[in-house]
Amino acid sequence: WGRMKDNPYCRNVTWSSNAKLLNAWKEGKTGYPWVDACMSQLQKEGWIHHLGRHAVACFLTRGDLWQSWEEGADHFEGQL
Repeated sequence: WGRMKDNPYCRNVTWSSNAKLLNAWKEGKTGYPWVDACMSQLQKEGWIHHLGRHAVACFLTRGDLWQSWEEGADHFEGQL
């Protein structure tokens, strides 16, 4: 479940790979107040409500960023 490559349960998506967008997301500097507030809370407190986690994960993968969920999972793993 924790990887996309060779995982029969995951659809292989051709994700964008943009370090600038990914770093803006991690640092809470996307320009979207709800996303930025959640990511700032994650940085400061090491915690965000599950609805906040869902929102920022969706923004990362299906919102304006279209970045790999694996990048987001790695970041959450280090922060939570």
